[in-house]
Amino acid sequence: MNEMMPYILEQPDLCQRMLANCAALATPFVQAVATYQPDRLLLVASGTSRNAACAAAPFMEWVLGLPVTVVAPSCLEAVAGKKPLLVFISQGGNSSNTIAAIENHRDTPSLALTGNPDGEINQLCNSTVTIPCGPEKAGPKTKGYTSTVLLLYLMALEAARTSGTLSVSDYDKVVEALQTSFAAMPENLRRIQAWQNANLDMLKAMQTVYVIGKKQDALVGAEGALKLLETILTPAFAFDFEEFLHGPACSLDNRVAGFYLLPDDADRPRMERLAALHRESNRAVYLLSHSESTDPRDLCLLGSGVWYTAPFEIILPFQLISDTLPSIVGTDGVGHERFVTLDSRLKIKAKAE
Repeated sequence: MNEMMPYILEQPDLCQRMLANCAALATPFVQAVATYQPDRLLLVASGTSRNAACAAAPFMEWVLGLPVTVVAPSCLEAVAGKKPLLVFISQGGNSSNTIAAIENHRDTPSLALTGNPDGEINQLCNSTVTIPCGPEKAGPKTKGYTSTVLLLYLMALEAARTSGTLSVSDYDKVVEALQTSFAAMPENLRRIQAWQNANLDMLKAMQTVYVIGKKQDALVGAEGALKLLETILTPAFAFDFEEFLHGPACSLDNRVAGFYLLPDDADRPRMERLAALHRESNRAVYLLSHSESTDPRDLCLLGSGVWYTAPFEIILPFQLISDTLPSIVGTDGVGHERFVTLDSRLKIKAKAE
């Protein structure tokens, strides 16, 4: 078994603790918003941190009423807006491209988001918000993803409540939805384990994987695809449902496994029809939703019933698969070894974490 499982199992309690400590965790961001009065936020990150930022950005926009843009550090050039606030995200705090981006924008107000108190980005930004997930020595990040998404949510919530952008009743509704989602995590993990055991032969035979969803689900799907790619070293791609229909859907055949993240809206029957068509060429097609099904390939997850808790629900199957399969298919630790080699030659990290 991979070393990821202990971190996966930490997530329910970690999320509950973070929510209970919401105001204190978000204080540096609330102060930065009050001080700089930004007209837009730019979330700057790579890898899993970038996927977390992408998943959090729609919620932050909705709550704060500000444009929120996610940018890869290497793509951060001219910063638009009269009063932007840059939020540099790096769980380890030592990503070389993130450090370079900070140094190239020293005149723009900035905030570091990192789980490493000794990370270099802490020394370069105007202030720091700590991701309270603790060490995560496994290469592929799990609790780092969920805690980064949640911290960005809490930062936006507290800043909006402080400024009056968000009413007390709306704030309470969001907190209640998050609590419901976190409370469902242990049962979801049990369901996923049973579903994984029932489908293990097909899962371990996957050659190429497509993860298909809509809106928030598609953003979470990007992290799910990355987890599979990092651990079982299988090509994995995430698509927005409508964009998938404009070309990529033509590549569906018996070599491609699929994960369909079914929405609770009018597009669900269309996505189900696409999945049924896919199943005509490959049995390894899985439907993930909040609805019960008699097909053992389908997974029913408990949820809050609102769109923004998807990062704490949909991501879990991909995390468990990424923990279980490497030792079965012979890739356990291989991805990390390759990353170490890449880092030694390309200096992806400014220093070891």
